[in-house]
Amino acid sequence: MAEAHQYRGHTIRFAVQRSPITLYWRARGTIEYTEAGRFWTFIMSGASDTFTTEAEAKLSFLQQAEKWIDDRLDL
Repeated sequence: MAEAHQYRGHTIRFAVQRSPITLYWRARGTIEYTEAGRFWTFIMSGASDTFTTEAEAKLSFLQQAEKWIDDRLDL
């Protein structure tokens, strides 16, 4: 099931799933943001074959997405 998280006025939507082959967890999602009066969607994948728990994959993805937003806003 997809989750949504708000950060600095932008929406991070993501889903976490476990690979049936490797048994590792991975997150994938989008960052929805407004720039120069236009709405944009950035597609993002989290690290693969790294996380042994769902919580680790979620936390890592959110940290990665928040860093992307911080870097983008601080241009």
